[in-house]
Amino acid sequence: MKAVKLLLNYCKYYFVSVGRHGLQSSFMYNLNEFVWRRDKKEADQKKIEKFRQAFLSNNTTIFVRDFGAGFGGKVYKQLPISFITKRSSKLPKYARMLYRLSKYLKPTYILEVGTSVGISALYQATGNPSAQVITLEGCDQTAALARKGFMQFPELNIEVIEGEFSQTLPHAIAIMPRLDFVYLDGNHKLKPTLEYFEMCLEKVHDDTVIIVDDINWSLEMKEAWKLISSHPKVTISIDVFMMGIVFFNKGFSKEKFVVRY
Repeated sequence: MKAVKLLLNYCKYYFVSVGRHGLQSSFMYNLNEFVWRRDKKEADQKKIEKFRQAFLSNNTTIFVRDFGAGFGGKVYKQLPISFITKRSSKLPKYARMLYRLSKYLKPTYILEVGTSVGISALYQATGNPSAQVITLEGCDQTAALARKGFMQFPELNIEVIEGEFSQTLPHAIAIMPRLDFVYLDGNHKLKPTLEYFEMCLEKVHDDTVIIVDDINWSLEMKEAWKLISSHPKVTISIDVFMMGIVFFNKGFSKEKFVVRY
């Protein structure tokens, strides 16, 4: 039933979404050309996908501590690494989108809420290898997997902080000079998602982008996206079905876009 609802939501999204000819502002047109129309695999992504495949082939089980809605709301569950990777890592298509956003915007400080095994953090960091990346993970054993994987990419500056997001997110925000690029991929419930977004507002600036994952995953996430995209500080919001993207530049008119991807 959930899959059927998701499919119906996608059909609705597809028919209301627009491509390059429906984007009037030069900012949106250029962003679309680089991020959504330039969807090709690049050489520096091959190593990340090799890393993903190694985890997808690993049937060793670990105890997952989950604080959100990801694995049915269970607090502890023993799961194979292959299942965790398949269930919680971004599909290559959307991981490449994060990579191109990072490559286009060139953020210095990247914050991710929800590391899992580290695939999405690697894509964001590889988009701008000079960036400082802090990624938060609630499960200690999953965080250990991500750290082990990040050691294969010594050219990237990625730090994993583990613990409950309600405690680690304020700390991460406090130690970062500013937030240039934020990816919210943790918990997937209405109240926490809004709380994480509000916390991040403390250090957003005109060039900040915040990406919210799984905005069509549930009614709660649809509501979260509705409230975030309508927030007074948000100027441009972009719906690409699986993710929502918001900008805060005061020089932009307040507009909402649904972009085909």
